[in-house]
Amino acid sequence: MNILENKGLCKKLQTAAIWVIVAGFLGLYISLLFNHNIWTDEAFTLQLIKGNAGEIIEGTAEDVHPPLYYLYAKLFAVIFGDALIVQKAAAIVPMLATLVLGATLIRKNFGDKAAVLFLLFLTCIPCTMEFAVQVRMYSLALFLVTVCGVYAYLAFRDGKKKDFLVAALSGLMAAYTHYFAFVCVIVIMGLLLLAIVIWNRKRLAAWAVSAALMIICYLPWFPYFIRQIQNVEQGYWISEITETVVWGYFTWAFDLSLVPGVVFIFLIILKSASTYNIIEIALKREQTQIYALLCMLTPALTALLGVAVSCLGTPIYRDQYIFPALGMLALFFAIAMRGAKNWILTPVIIFLLFVGAMQYKECFYQEYYSTYVPQTEEFFAENLKENDYILYNWEDFGFIYECYFPEKQLKYSETFDFSRDFDTAWFLDSEWMPDIGQEVLDENGLIMEYVGHYGVEHNEFDIYKIYKK
Repeated sequence: MNILENKGLCKKLQTAAIWVIVAGFLGLYISLLFNHNIWTDEAFTLQLIKGNAGEIIEGTAEDVHPPLYYLYAKLFAVIFGDALIVQKAAAIVPMLATLVLGATLIRKNFGDKAAVLFLLFLTCIPCTMEFAVQVRMYSLALFLVTVCGVYAYLAFRDGKKKDFLVAALSGLMAAYTHYFAFVCVIVIMGLLLLAIVIWNRKRLAAWAVSAALMIICYLPWFPYFIRQIQNVEQGYWISEITETVVWGYFTWAFDLSLVPGVVFIFLIILKSASTYNIIEIALKREQTQIYALLCMLTPALTALLGVAVSCLGTPIYRDQYIFPALGMLALFFAIAMRGAKNWILTPVIIFLLFVGAMQYKECFYQEYYSTYVPQTEEFFAENLKENDYILYNWEDFGFIYECYFPEKQLKYSETFDFSRDFDTAWFLDSEWMPDIGQEVLDENGLIMEYVGHYGVEHNEFDIYKIYKK
């Protein structure tokens, strides 16, 4: 930060320092792409985008999310192919766009120091890197909510029609990406309305037009939205809200497995930043400091609304649903702390970089070494022949196996005809699931031999070789 504040430093070097942060984290994200590890939700994405646009929308309507990310992912598949690395790269693009937003628009409006703080906070909090490369909608929702939040401020400050339009369109797209991104947008537009009513009522007509545009454009999805609410009310798997669950929201976002307890340091930093921010508002009443406070309220109110609805009815809120609002939290931190002294910011930045390094170490292990996927793929690359079958006994996991094995050779063990002609059947025996009875083997003249312990995702299984006597 001393370098950035040096008045004699060339502006080009300041620009280079900011873009080095962007390029550095992009490089880290790219380094996490070269693996075949996917989680259950990612497998759902990969299966869904095999269909056409109509099938994707209908399939999404049967789930609990809006369709925009899946259509976005489908576009990447159409242009670049259906390889897993293409979809992992597609997830990185919105995250990169958010970093570019920090290096350009946020820097332009709030200064170099705010841009650096925004980039470091957003990229180094423990939950960010994992979700930057997940084949899910979270990175896109993060980008769209952040764009909406920044342009809402510009619309209030400058009153330009373009700014109201961008805020409305990005908010609308966020609402079509994730429902808690939708909640974030409702909070942002509500806070914008409150600011307009209190300080600048001549912007009220532009806000009303923007809100009407968003409502009208969301109406086509509204029947599906109602259907999903009804499905959720009939029963949902998310745990009920308890004190432990609420504390888990904080540990999910701000704690590390390798260094437990950093969550407390983050909470101290955020509490200090909010106190400093409120003092600055009281002393100077600067517009940007008030905006920083509203940025902090975006994730806070989003989480509170999620918890309140979950307590009143069926639980619908979980830790990762706050992810779309983390860009606004980072912007709060950046604006609130940009005026702090170097002796305060230097240890904070060192702490953020340390957490970022540990976060990368955790994510690298998770992507490359946390499962038996490499060993499993190597085994079948060496052993699976044309007239072989892969049998599995965990029926609900079938759609995930389809992401790894040839569908024509993949069969559920309970419905497989063991009398059919085949060379070898490789049985994926998950614990607590139905085994293949000895009587079935005897009736068909088959032998079953143990091969080894393998796994896909967090489902570990024993592989058995089944062949004719």
